[in-house]
Amino acid sequence: MSASAPPPHASAPTLASRPLPDRVRGLLGGILEYASDEIERTLVGMLNEFEQQLFKYAEQARSNIVQTRWLEAQRLVKRTRPDLVPRFLIALEAELACVRDAAGPKTLIGGFRFNRDELALVDNLELDEASVLTEVSGRIEVRNSLPLYLLGQRFGVLAGKPAFDAETLPVGPHALCRMLRLAAECLELSTEHRALLYRTFERHLSPLYGAFIESINTYLARNGVLPNLHYVPVRARPTATVTGPAKATGGPGEESAAGTAGGARAGDGTGTGTGGTSGGGGQGGGVPAGEDSFQQMRHLLAGRRQLLGKLVGAGTGTRTPPGNAVVVEPGRVQEALGLLQGKAPAPVMVNGVPSVRTVNHLKQDLLAQLRQSTPDGKSPALPEEDSDAIDLVGMLFDHLMKDVRPSSPASNLLAKLQVPLLRVALQDKGFFTRQQHPARQMLNAIAETGAYWLGEEDADQQLVGKMQSVVDRTVREFDGDLGVFSNLLEDLSSHLQTVSRKAEVAEKRHVEAARGKERLALARDRAATVVEAMLKKQNLPRFTHTLLSQAWTDVMALTALRQGEDSDAWRQQLEIAERLVSVAKAGPGAAGLPTDEATALQQDIQGALTQVGYHNEEASAIAQRLVDPQGAAAADDDSAASRTELTMRLKARARLGEDLQEAKKKKKVSLSPDEQARLEQIKHLPFGTWFEFTINQQGEKVRRRLSWFSTVTGHVLFVNHRGQKVGEHTLEGLAKAIAQGQVKVVEEEKGTLIDRAWSTVMNALRSFAGQPKNGKEAPAP
Repeated sequence: MSASAPPPHASAPTLASRPLPDRVRGLLGGILEYASDEIERTLVGMLNEFEQQLFKYAEQARSNIVQTRWLEAQRLVKRTRPDLVPRFLIALEAELACVRDAAGPKTLIGGFRFNRDELALVDNLELDEASVLTEVSGRIEVRNSLPLYLLGQRFGVLAGKPAFDAETLPVGPHALCRMLRLAAECLELSTEHRALLYRTFERHLSPLYGAFIESINTYLARNGVLPNLHYVPVRARPTATVTGPAKATGGPGEESAAGTAGGARAGDGTGTGTGGTSGGGGQGGGVPAGEDSFQQMRHLLAGRRQLLGKLVGAGTGTRTPPGNAVVVEPGRVQEALGLLQGKAPAPVMVNGVPSVRTVNHLKQDLLAQLRQSTPDGKSPALPEEDSDAIDLVGMLFDHLMKDVRPSSPASNLLAKLQVPLLRVALQDKGFFTRQQHPARQMLNAIAETGAYWLGEEDADQQLVGKMQSVVDRTVREFDGDLGVFSNLLEDLSSHLQTVSRKAEVAEKRHVEAARGKERLALARDRAATVVEAMLKKQNLPRFTHTLLSQAWTDVMALTALRQGEDSDAWRQQLEIAERLVSVAKAGPGAAGLPTDEATALQQDIQGALTQVGYHNEEASAIAQRLVDPQGAAAADDDSAASRTELTMRLKARARLGEDLQEAKKKKKVSLSPDEQARLEQIKHLPFGTWFEFTINQQGEKVRRRLSWFSTVTGHVLFVNHRGQKVGEHTLEGLAKAIAQGQVKVVEEEKGTLIDRAWSTVMNALRSFAGQPKNGKEAPAP
């Protein structure tokens, strides 16, 4: 192979430009075509999530400098992202084209490994970046070591040399990370942001990489490259296999398209209930893959059943079917569930009151359906494995239902999904272990959206309709093909992304409005302080004093808000106020201002007053009274704009930012030491923190997002999941509510809602078995 990855530009090697045998060139072309489609989808999804992460970190930034840095990175990605995919694919073709070149070890630092007798300095930032990529590629390699070994053998045949290892394999995780590093140079990101990009790449590539490598292995085997090279993983119950003649011209993804939905296939055609496939399937958290992990769950479930049996005096608690029972074949169980899936579920009544339908009710309906096709005098009994799978799914749904309101749209949607997901769990045990299982992802999307977005009375009806449409299509279309879940999940995810963007825009507008009010409050306070200092100990006519302390304070506040206190406009308004004070102090008989100067001053005052909401006639009358208090207009006691009337108008007029001033005048709330500590805690929370509010005596809770707060005005801005402002809060009031237990800060939750639900279920089962939560054996008493 080439000593370093070629740069991603037009002069990079291509399959057409290299002296390769026609058969090798054709096979590599098929791999390139398939890999290009898969990797392009992965990179697009990665960039979409990366942009969202950059915006999220910008929202949670504790300073303007950090926030600006994250937003600038997001702007760069939006501008340069179209170049990333082409550069990556050019590098991929170059790797494949150089498959027969002289071998040269590669590294993630600069493209070469240094010889032992060479010394060179490596920048710390470059080393950190390489460390991140090494970790990413290493984790993916460990999860897919055996398929990568087989693919390395087959690429050795194509290259006419010894087998490739994971580091030199052109489509191996190390090569893909090298390509990403080269391609990402076009994004012009800092090291910190590139590290985040690489980890996002891992999250998108890791769940798909196992099936990706299996497809290429299958493609090469079908086309005669070591066709009898196999490995045999631990077998699960066989799933449907793809049959039919192999087509030499087919791309790597064709045969395994169905296998990708139910799990990628190994050389012997076994499904992915085993650990062989899903090494790259996003197992996460150290959970054993496939059938082994499911058998562990069954063992824990049996321990729970045994303990409960002893407690109720029912012996060991093992499941013993009646003597006249007939164990139903798994195929008949699927057929019965298919019939139930096509029927509208009957309402569940408990003591005459409608109740939530559970999987246990579904299990009873299933037995009733099976009883119709069972010979006379016999009772149907489910296979033990299927019965345990149904019980586990029931425990999962029972836990999920705790997070949604009864009779809410989310509760109804989850109830509709019970039958299809039960069929999936019986068909593919990977549902219990694979985090990236399409049906599991669908359930998580419905559950999370239902719990957080549809848990309010003013839920988005358009979103409710979309989710109902997706769930109805799942119930209507699913008949064993897991690809249905993938397609519908993609449709739902696209809609949810649109809704999330709308929520971000709405929230941003509310934050900008709140910040504008805060700036107005600060400008008003500053203007009032300056004017009060000017009027202090000044014996001025009531009219002049009223105008300066109210109308002219508004003028100066608006000037400070728009142009700042260091501007010429601020100094000009301050100078006008000082001149008005001098004119008012001159008293009767004093010489007035020169005509030109008085006219200019009157025009300045009139223009300033109109900017803060005064009508032209009113502003003209006030300006004339101020500039020439002893003039002819002042002597006209019958004038509609007399001094007394104008003074009353000034006092009664709504002022700039008056609502903020009234809020500040409210009596200061006294806080206990505990409440004061809560207040300080709130002030140190980042924007974007979620709070949980108890909204009634029944204990129902809703989540609200802390979008912004001001230590100046004490105002707190909360929005719901749709970005809409909800309620009026102050820092002191929020601290009191937290101290009283009516509000609490939601701790950052790791993993998805489904992952946390499974963790709770497994911990409960382990507690029955006398094991600690980490799954280790408990010490003997």
